[in-house]
Amino acid sequence: MADLTRRGLLGAAAAGVPLVAVPALAAPAAATASSWRRGRGFRQELENTKDFHIADFVAWNNKDMDMQRHYHAADVVVEWGGVRTEGVEPHIAAMHQFQVASPDALVVTHQPNVARGDWTATIGGIPALGVRMATVAQWLDGQIVREILFMRELPAEEAPRPTARPTLTLTNPDDEDLRRAAGVYPGWSCVIHGSALGSRTVTFMRRDKGLIVEQYVFAE
Repeated sequence: MADLTRRGLLGAAAAGVPLVAVPALAAPAAATASSWRRGRGFRQELENTKDFHIADFVAWNNKDMDMQRHYHAADVVVEWGGVRTEGVEPHIAAMHQFQVASPDALVVTHQPNVARGDWTATIGGIPALGVRMATVAQWLDGQIVREILFMRELPAEEAPRPTARPTLTLTNPDDEDLRRAAGVYPGWSCVIHGSALGSRTVTFMRRDKGLIVEQYVFAE
């Protein structure tokens, strides 16, 4: 089975690049006139979510690294499990290494999906490995510029206490176009707690009438 702990995914391509602290996570960019689609939806959120679906379901599952280069910025920063890589080529090398070790590791689900401003987040299901992972990504002009991978799913009761101050909060808009076109359902949000590389958690929550009715927690 592939190594899904700490350095396994990023592998040798990331060796020797551990950092203690990482730049603060910027709040989602505010919607602008250009982000609206004919006044009926959030175009930025829609396009970013659809692009991430393609990057996983098409590029990753078909091992198409040229397509991955299309969806990742040349200077993309990827963080996971105490490791940070800078640049698309180290990330491509890490993905290739992982797929050689686990050729059947296909992503078959993205659920739930969260999108707000220039950020997207989702939980991806990889049945061949019997795991799920969470990805939080920041986008610019159709490319991922920052990507945080959370590989360890935790029991829901290990979610940080509500009093803990989050470092990033994303809440889905209540928008019919987003729901129908990209699976971004209202009521879902995700919250990142912690700022030190390798010690952060992300919590996905669905609220109904103000109450949390569904919750998933992941750690780096």
